[in-house]
Amino acid sequence: MDRAITLPWRPAAAQAPKGWQANAPCKFFAQGKCRNGQACSFSHGVAPESCPPASTVQETPATSADAGEGDTRKQVQCRFYASGGCLKGVSCPFAHVDADGGVEGGGARDVDTPEMDEIEPEDTPDDWIREIGGAAVQFGDGAAVLKVSLQSDFSAVRIRMLPSNSDQAGVSKFLCDLGFEVSTDNIRVLPAGDQTHCAADVRVEDPSFAKRLFDAVDTKSAIKVDIVNAPMPNRSGFQRVECKKVYCSWHRPLRTVWLNFKTKKEASAAHSAFSSGSYKVCDATVKSHGVKGSPNAMNPQPWTVMLTEVPAGATKDDINQPIPPRMRPAHVELGKPSFVYDMATANALVKSKLMEIGALDWWEDAAKNGGKRAKARGRFRDEGVASKAAASLNGWTLPLGRGLKLRLDMQAIYSARFRVAERIFKVVKPVIDVQVPSWLAKHVFLTAYDVSRTNGHRVLRLEGESQVAVAEAKGALEKILAGEVAMDGTETIWTPAFAVNGGVFLKLKQMEETLGIAIVRNKRRSCLHLFGPPEKCKEAQPLLAKLAKEDTSTTHTIDLFDDQFTWARLGGFNEMRQALGRKVTFDSISTPKRIIVTGSEKDYLLALSMLATTTTTPTPTPDTAATLICPICFTPPEDPITTPCTHTYCTDCFEHFCSAGLTSTSLLCASSSCNTPLPLSSLQSHLPTPALEKLLSDSFTSYIRQRPSTFRYCGTPDCNQVYRVSSSATPGSEADMFTCPRCLTTVCTKCRDSHPGMTCAEHADIKSGGYAALEETKRKLGIKDCPRCKTSIEKIDGCNHVTCLGCQAHICWKCLGTFGSSRGCYDHLSLAHGGVFDRGYGM
Repeated sequence: MDRAITLPWRPAAAQAPKGWQANAPCKFFAQGKCRNGQACSFSHGVAPESCPPASTVQETPATSADAGEGDTRKQVQCRFYASGGCLKGVSCPFAHVDADGGVEGGGARDVDTPEMDEIEPEDTPDDWIREIGGAAVQFGDGAAVLKVSLQSDFSAVRIRMLPSNSDQAGVSKFLCDLGFEVSTDNIRVLPAGDQTHCAADVRVEDPSFAKRLFDAVDTKSAIKVDIVNAPMPNRSGFQRVECKKVYCSWHRPLRTVWLNFKTKKEASAAHSAFSSGSYKVCDATVKSHGVKGSPNAMNPQPWTVMLTEVPAGATKDDINQPIPPRMRPAHVELGKPSFVYDMATANALVKSKLMEIGALDWWEDAAKNGGKRAKARGRFRDEGVASKAAASLNGWTLPLGRGLKLRLDMQAIYSARFRVAERIFKVVKPVIDVQVPSWLAKHVFLTAYDVSRTNGHRVLRLEGESQVAVAEAKGALEKILAGEVAMDGTETIWTPAFAVNGGVFLKLKQMEETLGIAIVRNKRRSCLHLFGPPEKCKEAQPLLAKLAKEDTSTTHTIDLFDDQFTWARLGGFNEMRQALGRKVTFDSISTPKRIIVTGSEKDYLLALSMLATTTTTPTPTPDTAATLICPICFTPPEDPITTPCTHTYCTDCFEHFCSAGLTSTSLLCASSSCNTPLPLSSLQSHLPTPALEKLLSDSFTSYIRQRPSTFRYCGTPDCNQVYRVSSSATPGSEADMFTCPRCLTTVCTKCRDSHPGMTCAEHADIKSGGYAALEETKRKLGIKDCPRCKTSIEKIDGCNHVTCLGCQAHICWKCLGTFGSSRGCYDHLSLAHGGVFDRGYGM
């Protein structure tokens, strides 16, 4: 478990005194001999207006044994660290807190050692459900789309007046008796509202379920069914603002404490420290009411400091803890708590009220002892429920019996999580630290979890009460983690030598070390991303531009035929690599496969001469060593990562391979002898978060485009909302109309056009003239529509085999015939049209 940060809480209201001790001073207390303590009927050396409050609930006050035995020194700042001189480092029992609120080392809080009262399962396993285009998308291994659920696919009911002892199994049987098979996973029993009845929420992925159940329940039955809005399935992921967590707090009982010192100097110093907040009790700021002297000159502790608003659970040790040993009081006397209540009852009441609003994924009771306010927290299973709970329960009164009522303060917490490679985090941490004070000013906190728990990556979490403030901090953090593209004026800095791990690459690594930055090569976009302090990144750009200009190498590309690819895969490329070194690389992602030579003309000719010997089969690589060769570049892997199928990749090759997109329904291991879908856990471990989320998004896009008869995108430009195509309803009827929740455009799910208020036939008649003109314009421009999904295609050059980017259909450009594979299309072109090109055939 990881320790979560503690957000600020509203200050507790002052507790007014309810009773007074006798005005007469206690002569035994003045001599330091009073044995009655707080039960004494006489004043212990203080004026009447400074006496402790009496208990409003006459119960036995909390004893020192109730306070627990935990070490609370971490709540106090180390004064040696504050002055820059603590020699104990992380072993110091006191807090090493910087001025900006971060722990030792910067503003981002490294969470390595959980505390018992701050354990929270924040990094729960990813459920691999993402919200994309208004749909809840379930992904499986290989980033394959397993299921797409839309809001319209669900319906829900609330069943009321159930017996108070009802459970999920009982509700499921009740529904079964009515003819509805519902899993207990889809049923949530609400806490009993009274002693005889309770309710249950049921959500089913069936749009007609709620209406059918409502009709099936007899109106005369005691059990009632209400149709309610069906929430979408829970979804997770990084770099999105979510609202699932609530923080709940209410007043704890307080007490007054008297400190007796031998000298006025000691008493004055303690008063000043408590008044300024330098000294705290149980991490709570208390009030100090000045120094008072005893009128009895014989009193060995004549100087008294009275503290109010002290947590009732505080012990004498808690009072003494912030005071240096040489300045501690000779005597500490604890007053009675202002009231007493059962903490277990309070926790149960709050949790029960939350469960009435939504299912809890996690809950932490308020601790028995602590600061001025009891603090509990929970996380709801579904998105957005926390804000509803805060709106309805903030200010609710906890009825704790015997006339005691406490106000519940509830805050909905917005959060966003990020995942970043450790080498990137190290160089951007100083940049993040600069932002932390401004985030803290808006009550937004950043936590950085221990890298050892996240497979070489850092998980960062932003949390705050304001959705706007968290969103602003998220945007700033995203910008830092995205880095900046290296530019030379208006030109992107790039040279082919950057793409290979040769001498120029080694110079990039030296530059990283010297400047304290990270340089990431984006081979797909031919650019460099710089991460680190802005001034260092600015310093690096002219150096990179100079390095690119000094490079005289040229990129030569050699496309491989099937037999050449087999030769290269079986060891021929290794022979070429031994002859040319890092100048030669293999691109197994492209179609066709390629060998890229980054060097001189002589290097290029040598590579061609070696390819001419493909009739000589190289020595095959032994199976036992197969996993030691990267299946992308066919060389020993650099910065290796190993997948669960035991194949080892270069880190750069793996990222490039995954970013190239899906060529089938899932991402398979690149090894020709494997073709196993890459597990999602492996993709998460080895890919940056933006790359992983883009891979999932691209997989979903491909999934939707390959199913034009089932799903379509909203017709508004730049709107990515998805709707389900209707196949059975009456064309033009109201049931066929989809109103996009993002752009509010209404689309007919039957004909996929917008015609509110008219049938499909009426709309077709109106638009026919416009369509004719559009088709004529397309004909003049040489634009044709995909015969399968109607995506418009323009062919500029090349052969007459075209692949639709929408549905991946293989199309003959001459006759618009579609085929299941490129080979089928090529065979058709040769037989029906005399070849794959127009040239030479009079076409």
